[in-house]
Amino acid sequence: MTSSDTRQRHVQRVLQVVHYLWQHPQHDTPLALLAEMAHFSPYHFHRTYVAVMGESVHDTRQRLRLQLAALALRRQPVVPVQQMAQRAGYGSAAAFVRAFRLAYGMPPGRYRQHCVLRLQTLSRLENAMYTPEFRTLDHAMPLAALPHRGDYMQIGQAFERLGAMARPWLGPESRWYGIYLDDPRAVPAGQLRSAACLTLPPGVSLPGGLEAWRIEAGRYVVICHRGPYSELEQAYGWLYGVWLPASGEQLADRPCVEAYLNSPQDTAPKDLLTEIWAPLV
Repeated sequence: MTSSDTRQRHVQRVLQVVHYLWQHPQHDTPLALLAEMAHFSPYHFHRTYVAVMGESVHDTRQRLRLQLAALALRRQPVVPVQQMAQRAGYGSAAAFVRAFRLAYGMPPGRYRQHCVLRLQTLSRLENAMYTPEFRTLDHAMPLAALPHRGDYMQIGQAFERLGAMARPWLGPESRWYGIYLDDPRAVPAGQLRSAACLTLPPGVSLPGGLEAWRIEAGRYVVICHRGPYSELEQAYGWLYGVWLPASGEQLADRPCVEAYLNSPQDTAPKDLLTEIWAPLV
């Protein structure tokens, strides 16, 4: 068996644990049980996990818990914070509030108010929320893609799988993209189609499970959103409801693209930078 085959086996076994963490972020499953799940020795499992995923199990679990809590604060405005803390797997509301404040820059209650105020601002059609920029892509951009079907807020698992599978060619020049094919307001969450994507260097062969996609050449209008991924729907609302009708532009028959300028693994949600590329005729 080659070293490449061995690495792929390690990656697939670690990804079994990642899948479990995404399905059960509120569970404090001991490392020994996670090691058994992935068929690793408990003495070596966590070092292998960090080598493959680039972060600890604790970091993965913490990030997922806070992401789900932020989404619940937006979608369930009447659920008490204490109940959200329990759902997220925190032993006390105080511990949950401290962790949330550190990641999102404000306590949960204020974040909930912040989301409501942003929606009200959008409904008043404020024109200064974003600064659009026009770009032209002269050539199609080849991508390695891992398709995802389901709630867009769960595509992070596909990105983590993609990163683990693509680690041999990842480098400082690598760029991450998301391509979203459906409108979540028109398609049931379980049927939404999207793909986690990564720039594909010339000459790299795709490992099994990944597909060759591309960003088509052409004109794009680009806006940059700063903040959690759960707030991106507001940016889309501004782009389609405010900017587009007043711009005189027409959208092309291609999907929008999200470009991720930093990573949730080392960036607080409040500081995440995401570009939305809308294709133009």
